[in-house]
Formats: sequence, C-alpha cells, structure tokens
Amino acid sequence: MASANQVLRDCIRDGKLDGKYSNAELRKARDNLPSDSDEYSDCSEIIAAAIKGGSNRGSGAGSPGVGATDPAGEAVARTQDTGDLAAIADSKKAPSVDVGGTSLAPDSSGFFNLAGAANQVPLPLMVALVLLALFAMASGIAALRERVPALARIPLLSKLPTPRVPFFQRRH
Repeated sequence: MASANQVLRDCIRDGKLDGKYSNAELRKARDNLPSDSDEYSDCSEIIAAAIKGGSNRGSGAGSPGVGATDPAGEAVARTQDTGDLAAIADSKKAPSVDVGGTSLAPDSSGFFNLAGAANQVPLPLMVALVLLALFAMASGIAALRERVPALARIPLLSKLPTPRVPFFQRRH
C-alpha cells in the first residue's frame, strides 16, 4: 500500500506513474495535489488518466503532450470550420455576438458616433485645468517679456504689470 504522498512524488519526479497504485490512493493524491504542482505539471491529468485507465492498474503513462495529434478529429474540425466560414461569408446579415443578453454587431458600438458619447469631464476638473492653463500662459508671457525686450514694446503687453523674475545669468 502506498500513500498519496508517494503517488505525488512519483508523478512530480518524472511526469509519469512508475508504481502500481489503487484508485483510492490515486484519488486521494489527485485531491491533495499542491497548487504549484497542479499549475506547473500535468500530474492531475496523469493521475486522472490512471484512474480512468482501469480499476487499480495505476500504471499511468505520461500525458500525450503538446505534439500529440488526432488526424481524424482534426479533419472533422477543419471541415466544420470551413463550413462555418462559408456560411458566414455567404450570408448577407452581419454576424452578431450575444454578450450578457445584449446582441453586439459590427459598428453598433457607437465608436464612429462620438458626438453622442456619454463620457464627460467633471466640472471641478475642467475648472482646475482651465485655471492651470491660464496660469501657465501668464507665467510664460511674463518670462518671455523679461527675456525678450521687443515684447515689452508691444502695446497690449506693455500695459500688463509683470513681476520681476530672476534668471540665472549666463557666463561668457
């Protein structure tokens, strides 16, 4: 008699069951499989195959892996996919998808109708952005007026009082 821990060690070590285990031991091992082993190995599939493979045989082979194929199944699936694509291409009705009880069809999302968009910027945020933009423009004009003497002679700008902004002097 083996324990569930022995089954798990056997499977995790090399990805297959080398020993002979009872179905009760295999079920207990499958139910107590650590989450990291369940995620990073295919031991749950190997143990399930050993249970399904026969009563108390327990010698489960490894999983067929990614490269295993089923030519007959692939041919049937390919034929069905080709038929589905031909039916969609021949139909004059636009395809739609049911999502949460709402039928979605191409161009029904309102993406190209942006005038009716319900998303708006909240008023306090809009006021803050406008004030920030005005402050940035006023600061920029004041700094340019100090740096560029020709701007001080423009009639409208010469009437605006500007504070003296100290700038670092360049070394020559």
